[in-house]
Amino acid sequence: MRNKIIASFLLSILFLMPTNIYAAEGPWLKITTSSTTITVGSTITIRVSQNDLAGKFSVTSSNSSVLSGGVGSDKFTVSGESKSYKFTAKSAGSAKITVNAIDLASFSTEQKYSSSKSITINVVKPREKSTNNNLKSLSVEGYTLSPEFNADTLEYTVELEASVEKIMVNAEKADSYASLSGGGEITVSEGDNRIEIKVTSETGSEKTYVINAVVKDSNPITTTIDNKELTVVKKASSLTKPDLFEETKIQINDMEVPAFYNETTKTTLVGLRDENGKIELYIYDQEKNSYQKYLSLHGTEIHLIQKEAKGTPEGYQKVTKKIDDIEYTAYQKDKSDFLLLYGIVLENGNEGWYSYDTKEKTLQRYNKDIVESITKEYQEIQDTDHKVIIGFAVLSSFLAITTMILALRKPRVKKVASNEKKEKTSKQEDKKTKKETKKKKENLSLDEKNEENDNDENN
Repeated sequence: MRNKIIASFLLSILFLMPTNIYAAEGPWLKITTSSTTITVGSTITIRVSQNDLAGKFSVTSSNSSVLSGGVGSDKFTVSGESKSYKFTAKSAGSAKITVNAIDLASFSTEQKYSSSKSITINVVKPREKSTNNNLKSLSVEGYTLSPEFNADTLEYTVELEASVEKIMVNAEKADSYASLSGGGEITVSEGDNRIEIKVTSETGSEKTYVINAVVKDSNPITTTIDNKELTVVKKASSLTKPDLFEETKIQINDMEVPAFYNETTKTTLVGLRDENGKIELYIYDQEKNSYQKYLSLHGTEIHLIQKEAKGTPEGYQKVTKKIDDIEYTAYQKDKSDFLLLYGIVLENGNEGWYSYDTKEKTLQRYNKDIVESITKEYQEIQDTDHKVIIGFAVLSSFLAITTMILALRKPRVKKVASNEKKEKTSKQEDKKTKKETKKKKENLSLDEKNEENDNDENN
């Protein structure tokens, strides 16, 4: 009996428990967004979620001139369903986004749901872009900058010991909206090292801060070229190996320095640094202890190292020409598109004159006969063009002179024609007069003859 009572009690509890979890939780409606403040011109997403609701609803803005978007009518078909809507900020101000029940009811109990939910969105004007391109701080770890850092001072110097190969440059921008490049761990070598830190403002204006990191050289190797003192680079990490060369080391003034060597041409290159820290490669002659700037002109298949020319080709003038932004000593004839350069080819070691086509940017071995043939053909074409031009000029002059003569002679011809017409008219009149005179004479003779006949008859 006791067991039956317990079973009946448990069964009653089961009947009393809700069959839908949403009914136990109850229907509800929510409106949410990631931010309640946005700028003019941007968009915002409003999310409408619900529990145990079905039917129609609307999502609207209280001020469409500030915040536009939403929907006049939408519906939920499944309990727990949520939907998102985009609104666009039109102008500064505030607007209330409201989700209103149009015909909502509980999904489980079918009871009508009439509550509404709202959220206020503030629209502000866009922030003006910052023009600040200053540094807030600049330093080199373990060393002192000279002068002391100031945001308006753009160039500094720091002196380093000869053993220093790397330094840490710390730079902090003054404005969080600006961008920063440069700084960090920097590799340095003996002599002057120019380190640039660039700050670009949000508006795009750029400012460059410079640190001249001077690494002491206790025993520098110097040379003078074109009245400029240059220093031999002693650290291989400061040099870049050119094509067709291999890394090596040589002795200069009893000191080992990095170099590059081309076996075919027996050419040795070393790096020289100028007073501004710029490094360039030079051809080094160990026997003469001399330096010549390394100028390698790349053709389609060859690399030409320019050397001092042996004499000047007949008919050519010595000129300085820029090829790929590098100045070369060349020889040109009558402003031709072809330049002659003297040098040695890295690939095969051939030394001599080479022809460079400035239009096609090709380099080939100079062949005097071919060049003269091309030049002659070019000259013939020019001569032909000149002859044609002169012929046209002569013809034009002849036509102009003829036209002038005809223009001057035209009135005279007209006058002569008029005189001829007058003479013709005069002759016709004389002829007519003579004819009439003759006729009169004939009539007179006839009258006289008739009179004589009359007299004879009377007698």
